[in-house]
Amino acid sequence: MAFFNTILIAEIDEIVKVYNMHEKPSSEVQRLKSVISELSCLNEIAIAISSSMSVNRITEIIIDKCLKHLNAEQGAVFLIKKDENKEDQFKTYIRKTSNIFKDNPLHINLITGWMITHKGLLIINSSEDAKVIGPVNLKSQGIKTLLAAPLITRKGLVGILAIFNKKDDNIFTKQDSRFLGILGSQCAQVIEGARLYEEEKNFLAMNEELKIAHSIQQNLLPKFSNSSDEYPVYGINIPAREVGGDYFDIHHLDDEKIFVAIGDVVGKGVPAALLMSNSMAVQRSQLGSSESISLNTIAGNINKTLCRFIQPGQFITSLIGIYYKSKNEFEFISAGHPAPIIMNKNGAIEYEVLPDLVFGVIPDATYNSHKISIDKDSGICLYTDGVSEAFNENEEQFGEKRLMSFLWKEMDNSSHTICDRLLAKLTEYRGSASQSDDITVVIIKP
Repeated sequence: MAFFNTILIAEIDEIVKVYNMHEKPSSEVQRLKSVISELSCLNEIAIAISSSMSVNRITEIIIDKCLKHLNAEQGAVFLIKKDENKEDQFKTYIRKTSNIFKDNPLHINLITGWMITHKGLLIINSSEDAKVIGPVNLKSQGIKTLLAAPLITRKGLVGILAIFNKKDDNIFTKQDSRFLGILGSQCAQVIEGARLYEEEKNFLAMNEELKIAHSIQQNLLPKFSNSSDEYPVYGINIPAREVGGDYFDIHHLDDEKIFVAIGDVVGKGVPAALLMSNSMAVQRSQLGSSESISLNTIAGNINKTLCRFIQPGQFITSLIGIYYKSKNEFEFISAGHPAPIIMNKNGAIEYEVLPDLVFGVIPDATYNSHKISIDKDSGICLYTDGVSEAFNENEEQFGEKRLMSFLWKEMDNSSHTICDRLLAKLTEYRGSASQSDDITVVIIKP
């Protein structure tokens, strides 16, 4: 990578001009030696680094070469962190340091503050020079001399390259300043490119992990065979993101009873997804003893267990129940969840029920069950608020009324068909608007 070509050509031309002179003063020879050393160092850095390296490795090479060329003790690169608050907006890469930054981070803020304002070379060789960054005694913290250059790209200031403490009590010269200025201007783009490359790799890795998490999460949900129309209970789950906080469960306890559950974890993304998975695991752990204990007890046990590990501010709305096939009866408990919608030939109505407390808040909360009788000409819809609160381009909600109207028109169809058509209806209603929340629906249809 010869990104120093322009500088190299200019310097070499200068060298040639001097050596073409008949007389070569010793001071001029010394200057040429210094220039050659400078060019050699810049060339070594140019060859050694590339944007495919890690940012840490690039800064190591740059600082180590700088310390050797400038005969200095310590160096650091401060990179502006994106999307951070102003009190901590720099990430620091340090080489060969003692305790310069450990005891007083104020120095970093003063140096970076000056650089953000001036975006130029900063050279401090005395206490008088230090006044430009503020009223601070750098020597008391081990900083005798300082040379810093801005790292500027087309996007603006992305960081700072700083070298501290010239050895042998020497001071930084104008030539040192010139060298660091050239290096900073040429390396800024490479460092920024490396950082973007790392961000892209991290983003791709995170996406891959989310895909795996999505696959695991979807595998936790019930599976249906190709003859789905034969199922009296059917459900769908469409997360708004790669992973979601909604869930449903359909578990055949025996030939007569089907356990049904639907839930909505507060929040979105990975935290909600983890709690969703834990909630399903806790719920299923209770089903082994469902023959001998009541639905009320199952709900109480689920709530108590969730309260042990749930974080403050988190909770779950859930509706759990048992569908008795021969009696065409659905017994359920609502833990703060939207009420079931009952479908029959006369229309679709929301079942009036006072919900109990959400899961995960109070360990000793009690839960009361309710029963709904259904026949072959009726059905029940369980849903999360991602259905009723789906928004279109005009920011209008789908709403319960549209949902009940749709269910009434579709009630002659199977549970599978109703779920699929409802999903299509919601997609049509949203239009170009994005899905703002997880969508989960369970239909019970004898």
